Amino acid sequence: MNRERGSALVVIVLVVFVLTMVGIAGVLYMTMEDRLSGNAKLTQEALYAAEIGLRAGESQVGATCATGSPAITALLTGSTTYQPPGAGYLAYSLGTSYQNVSVPMPSGARDAATYSIYVRNNIDDLAGSSQTSDADQRINIIAVGTVNDPTGRGITKILEEQMFVGGAGGGERLMKGGNQGGTGAAGIGG
Repeated sequence: MNRERGSALVVIVLVVFVLTMVGIAGVLYMTMEDRLSGNAKLTQEALYAAEIGLRAGESQVGATCATGSPAITALLTGSTTYQPPGAGYLAYSLGTSYQNVSVPMPSGARDAATYSIYVRNNIDDLAGSSQTSDADQRINIIAVGTVNDPTGRGITKILEEQMFVGGAGGGERLMKGGNQGGTGAAGIGG
C-alpha cells in the first residue's frame, strides 16, 4: 500500500512538471508572437513614413527643378550627406526643413515616426559624370522613414525613386500614358 502511494506521488509530480513545462513553452511562444507582430507594425509604420517623405520630396524637387539641370545640380550640393545602402552616389539633404520631420500619428498611438529626404544624381547620368553635376534631368529622391516605439526599439525603411524633371512626355516612356517621374510623380515643365 505504501509503495502504491509513493508511486502515485511520483506520477503526480511528473504530470505537474510536464504541465508546467507546457505552460512555460506556451507563454514563451505568445511572447515571441507579440514581438513579431510588434516588429511588423513598426516596419509598416516606417514604410508609411518613408512613403510620406518620398511624396514630400517629389513635390519639393518638382517645384525647385522646373528649370531643369541647373536647378538639379544646385540641389546636389547640400551640407548634410547620406550614403544609402547599395551602390550609387552620395546623397545630399534636401534641406534642414526636410530632416527628421515628424509624421502625424493616429490619436492614441505611442510610436514616434519621422522622415528625412535626400537627393542624389542618378548613376546612369553619363554626361553629368559626377555626383554633383546633372546632365540628363533625372534625380533620385531618397526618403528615410524611422519609427521608434516607447521602449526605444526602432525600425528604419529607405525608399528611393528616380524623378525626371524635364517635362511630361520627354524622352522614352516607361508605360503607355505614363511619365518618367516614377510612382505617382508627374513630369515638370513643358
